[in-house]
Amino acid sequence: MRLDLRRDFADIYIHLADRVQAFDPAGGNVLGVPGPVKIVEIGYEYSQAGWLVVVFDTRPAAEPDGEWTSRIEGNELERPHWLEASEVNIDNPITLIQLDGTEADLPASTELAEPLGEMIKAVVLKACADGVFAALPKASGCELGVEHFSGCFGWPEYEVRGQNSLAEPDAAADPAS
Repeated sequence: MRLDLRRDFADIYIHLADRVQAFDPAGGNVLGVPGPVKIVEIGYEYSQAGWLVVVFDTRPAAEPDGEWTSRIEGNELERPHWLEASEVNIDNPITLIQLDGTEADLPASTELAEPLGEMIKAVVLKACADGVFAALPKASGCELGVEHFSGCFGWPEYEVRGQNSLAEPDAAADPAS
């Protein structure tokens, strides 16, 4: 089996941009009451189901506390091929096609959380650089986050939050701000 991260990158980028553009403070993918977004959390799962969600956290004291998981149902971008790859990889190697087109053969029982998480992180950073989040009503210091449902991958690392994860491209590029 082959898992092509380039395909996922394109699909997820479009999905993320669509979700940001359609932001509704009273929507089903919002944690908190209507207000500015403190955290845009992109969550995913591949080993029990294949999906990705975008959740906007507007809680005044928002933290990366896993509460995004309460907003999965009805908000998923289905990724059934992630589950298929995970199931095949239990006993068999799979081929991972990386974003640069290179192929990597992954031995059986390889943890897929990291390559998927790194790909999603690349989507988020590209979207940030492209200004996808520009019109989103953001709280000061609005953060971006990527997290696997079971916590097998998380970005940014909790200890360095805010250094390169801000939704404002200028602040993300300038660590002094």
